[in-house]
Amino acid sequence: MHIVTVSEMKELEDQAGQKYGLTSPILMNNAGQSAAEIFKSKLLPHQKLTGLRILFLIGPGNNGGDGLVMADHLQKAGVIISCYHWKEHTLNIQGKECIEADTASILETQIQHADYIIDALLGTGRSRSMADDMRSLLARVKQERTQRPHLRIIAIDLPSGLNADTGEVDPGSIEANRTITLACPKQGFFFFPGRDYIGELSVGSIGLPAELESPLRTEMLSGKLVHTLLPERPLNSNKGTFGKAMLLCGSLPYPGSAYLAGSAAGRVGGGLVTLAVTEKMLSFYASSFHEATFVILPENDRESFERSNALIEKLEGYKALLIGPGLGQSPNTREVILQVLEYVRSLPQEKRPHLVVDADGLNNLSALERWWTLLPKGTIITPHPGEMGRLSGGIKVSGGNFERLELARQKAKEWQVNLVLKGACTILADPQGRTRINWWGNPALATAGTGDVLAGMITGFLAQKMDPFDAASVAIYLHTATADLVTEERHIGRAGLLASDLLPSIPNALVNTGDAEL
Repeated sequence: MHIVTVSEMKELEDQAGQKYGLTSPILMNNAGQSAAEIFKSKLLPHQKLTGLRILFLIGPGNNGGDGLVMADHLQKAGVIISCYHWKEHTLNIQGKECIEADTASILETQIQHADYIIDALLGTGRSRSMADDMRSLLARVKQERTQRPHLRIIAIDLPSGLNADTGEVDPGSIEANRTITLACPKQGFFFFPGRDYIGELSVGSIGLPAELESPLRTEMLSGKLVHTLLPERPLNSNKGTFGKAMLLCGSLPYPGSAYLAGSAAGRVGGGLVTLAVTEKMLSFYASSFHEATFVILPENDRESFERSNALIEKLEGYKALLIGPGLGQSPNTREVILQVLEYVRSLPQEKRPHLVVDADGLNNLSALERWWTLLPKGTIITPHPGEMGRLSGGIKVSGGNFERLELARQKAKEWQVNLVLKGACTILADPQGRTRINWWGNPALATAGTGDVLAGMITGFLAQKMDPFDAASVAIYLHTATADLVTEERHIGRAGLLASDLLPSIPNALVNTGDAEL
């Protein structure tokens, strides 16, 4: 499912008309019908339509036209429909126009008694600030929902006043309980503050031929996409079928990192997980991670080349290598990382393990000039905003605004890496300009160690010979899906999740990908 800018959406509609004869009225009719079907199937699967009261707020453009078509379909299904035409200040109920002098009082009554209010005022074409009387209208709707929490606001295509490119919102915009967007999710949905205004998201069809989307380079990470990318698990297989993963992670101050990342690599289906750890750390991991194998490294006070050689000597046959979580940032550790990277770069492409660099791997590299030249082709890096700022020369990087998208694309190309820029809606970009953005977010993940789990999940998929861009995509989606599963099953809400809570539920999230709505 592709994500579009306003200009891209307009181009799709223009091409639909020029190449396929899909005129604006045809697309509008398709949009309204699809929105009505989604409304009936997602919001009212077990509720009778007869007698339900819905107030449509209709704008002057195509968005209003979509709303009118939707209203017509629902009225034919037995819903009591009232439509307030904002531009003309007219109101009709069940197709009968109210007397002009009574419009204001009848509108107030409709707001007070509506089960649903449909926002079809402004669409993606909005370029100016919202008019004052429109803001007043939406403020009254917001007030009513405060008084009647069961009142639901449904936005058609997007909440009025939301900038479909940047996620900025007009002061008069109102948060939707659900947005039924049309054709494709809009880029601004994935950035704040707009992300908070979308509510639940459904995507309706306007009848565009699928081939029109082929030039688009940005996709939404969804369960359906991820389900198609998952590696097969043939009956005639063994642990070698699903690859070996090596992890250079953990140290005395941060012992949990290697456990979390290694366990996650196994939970996504990696055939064998090996931890490269010192003898002091071995007893901790051997007692907590029984399934792992180990490469024993000399202690930190030895020469760095002894530590790196101990790992390098065992690396043959491994399909994936993770460097970084919990390693620390001593000069000795940095030298070990550089020596391992030099060795991996020297290998022929067919013998080179796919590389993931996270956390202290990135922190150590960021201290070096032109650090990205030290990475083998195809490397995946997974910075959070703070790490991204250090890698980029000290700039401030947001966890959720629009500017991070362009930064991710620019740096993925400059650094020639697959870049996972973590945040509320994690962004994945590759050097060729492909981008995937995760729709799902869960603030319960804002706790120590969850990044180690994500890095381990990516590594586990790489061990199974997945393409690096796809491996990162699948892991990003499942990371959040697993958090949602855990918080729902344990009823722990948005606080209290521990990174280790994710591990046993990762396989369940894997199984559920094909059942996801988006």
